Amino acid sequence: MNPPLPMDGVLPPDLQGTLVRVGPGDAERGRLHAIELRDGQAVNYDAADTSADANVFWQAGSLLALAETGLPQQFSRLLTPQEFDGGLSIPIASHVHHDPATGGRILFTVEEGTETSLPHLRVGEWDALGALVHHTEVDLERATWQHDLAVTARHIVFIESPTARSGALADAESPVPFHWNPGDETWLGVLARDGSTVRWVRLDPCLVTHVLHAHDEGDGEGDGGVDGDAGAIVLYVCRYDVPEKGQPVDLDSSVVGPDGIGRSYIGGGLGVLERWRIDRNGLERRPMDERFVEYPRSDPLLEGLPFRYGYSVELAPNLDRSLDQDVTHVGLLRFDLARDEVVAWHPGAHRTASEPIFVRATDGHSDDEGWLLSVVFDATRDASDLYVLDASSLGRRPPQAVIHLPVALPFRSHGTWVGAERYR
Repeated sequence: MNPPLPMDGVLPPDLQGTLVRVGPGDAERGRLHAIELRDGQAVNYDAADTSADANVFWQAGSLLALAETGLPQQFSRLLTPQEFDGGLSIPIASHVHHDPATGGRILFTVEEGTETSLPHLRVGEWDALGALVHHTEVDLERATWQHDLAVTARHIVFIESPTARSGALADAESPVPFHWNPGDETWLGVLARDGSTVRWVRLDPCLVTHVLHAHDEGDGEGDGGVDGDAGAIVLYVCRYDVPEKGQPVDLDSSVVGPDGIGRSYIGGGLGVLERWRIDRNGLERRPMDERFVEYPRSDPLLEGLPFRYGYSVELAPNLDRSLDQDVTHVGLLRFDLARDEVVAWHPGAHRTASEPIFVRATDGHSDDEGWLLSVVFDATRDASDLYVLDASSLGRRPPQAVIHLPVALPFRSHGTWVGAERYR
């Protein structure tokens, strides 16, 4: 058995499980990285190559890794490849949402039209055992880049942005073969989870990469209040401006730059967190903060339900021209929606934070009573560290623990926490 990883500080005793991250690897392949925490120590680091490099999640006793689009690659907790048995025959997008009420998963894909059929959005649901139980199709006017969508207890909200699939980018095997199409309208589709109704809401041109959180508001009847007497749908999104013709943006290149989301400008700029409220009168938008954000996360125990706290990476334009990158990760942000307050944490000079993953404490009753896990690259030793931060005191106290990893982990792409109670 390998010795525990070196660590500064003390791990919380209830933080028992494995952090798994996926990201770019070598030779144009992805790689899974797993760090197991047990009995106050980081007892193991392991890695495995995969054809996926965008997202990873735990479902029905296995890890499922996803590229931007494709079929999942299945692994055991110990990163042993397994045969995927999720009942899919068509590729899905890289964001798969969790339903805490059922233990199931919501997945989606956008399929291009043919000579005899329109493009359509296909939404499916896995049950807790990983079986595909049903799917719904929604006809679209055009196939656009949809990286993520919003899921509530009763609704699914998706966006048609001013983007279009590019045959040239697809032939060049671009991870995101979509380019900007200024002048196209932008629409939100509001789909009932049971597929019974769909409603369209027009909005000013924009693009959404990630959804922090979404929930139904109020006690409306029918579809949850959107067309009833009360209530609404509230979602928090990472929103980007859309370039216009004549701006210094290559409209034929991929929407996402070569370094990926969070490391490249999108449409010539960076994203901000906005609150969108949809009711029967339309859409109301409100910016949450002026700082730039990406990779937003919230408590997975509250996915689709009302919540208070959200977390994200803070981005900024890179002003150090000696570095071969356009965007830098400044640190982490915590959004307190009840107080309309934003708290920042910065890891210090020569350190770059990545996506914060929230793990609620065993005795935690709120979505800030727990720990933020963020992999931080330390340029002084050309390797990464796993920071364990107290979410409730972010920015006021030093890290609870810093685990020194033997490798440099990727800045972009996503990760997941698998509590030990789920695999023991």
